[in-house]
Amino acid sequence: MQYLRYLRFLFSFRLMAAVALVGLLMMTQAQAWHPYGYVPMPSYQPQAFAQFYPPHQGYRKTYYPATRYIQAASSSAAEADLPDKKSLTLAERAQQKLKVLGENISEKKRIFIEKLLPYIERENARIRQIRAQASQIIQDLENRYQISEKSRTWLRELGEKYRVQGDPVEDQEARTELLKRVDIIPASLTLAQAANESAWGKSRFATQANNLFGIWTYDETKGLVPEQRDTRKQHLVRKFEDMGESVRYYMHLLNSHPAYQKLREVRYENRQHQLTPDGHAMAAGLEKYSAKGAVYIQLIRDLIRQNQWAELDLTESSA
Repeated sequence: MQYLRYLRFLFSFRLMAAVALVGLLMMTQAQAWHPYGYVPMPSYQPQAFAQFYPPHQGYRKTYYPATRYIQAASSSAAEADLPDKKSLTLAERAQQKLKVLGENISEKKRIFIEKLLPYIERENARIRQIRAQASQIIQDLENRYQISEKSRTWLRELGEKYRVQGDPVEDQEARTELLKRVDIIPASLTLAQAANESAWGKSRFATQANNLFGIWTYDETKGLVPEQRDTRKQHLVRKFEDMGESVRYYMHLLNSHPAYQKLREVRYENRQHQLTPDGHAMAAGLEKYSAKGAVYIQLIRDLIRQNQWAELDLTESSA
């Protein structure tokens, strides 16, 4: 009888252990097959662990590429309509911006804005794309990710194109300066300068040379002689293939020429405070664009204010 009691106790213990083991397995399987997968906590910053640890005596320092994590997509209402925005054509985006200005616009101004806005949208879209690519490479460099030689060459060539002093691959200050330069020119500022320099698109240089911004050149094969040019001067007004080329040249001029450093600093301050680039504020850096100096700045600001073009800048992304 005592022997039977011992067997019953032994089997009951094994049964309890088996039940516990099965329960543990089910819990781990439920965790492993969780439908949402792994998403790091928002506060988790893997790049903080990318630094090397001091080596043991006799071993050299070794750098390891940091792991890149994909953050979970936001489900906020503010981002819910982003796919629709991206799917819009540049012409449709230009029309949306034009609607912001309302109906109280003269026919002359409306024709001018409708013709020029799509070119402004196209060039700013191109600049945004370049800026996004440069920002990603710079972020990867700062996080000590492995960067391809192609990306390094591309970033260096971009720095040369935008007249950045130093090597953006190796120099932190050069990277910052590059991002100050590769950025959009607000529609308000572009329209105001084009309206002023081309008499709302009606000037001889606008109609014959597609020059909307009073750009000069000294290359006789690329320019028209101003009718009232001083006989002692050699400058010409630059000819462009179309309005789009004129807009591109103008934006690159403001983004790269040393004379407009103040304009870029104002825009950089906007970015630092998560604000949209402000054309009215950026006009402060146009003192050297015209011989009129401070008077020219006020003239451009008056055009932006009178035509309510600052409303166009509010439709831009502050990213």
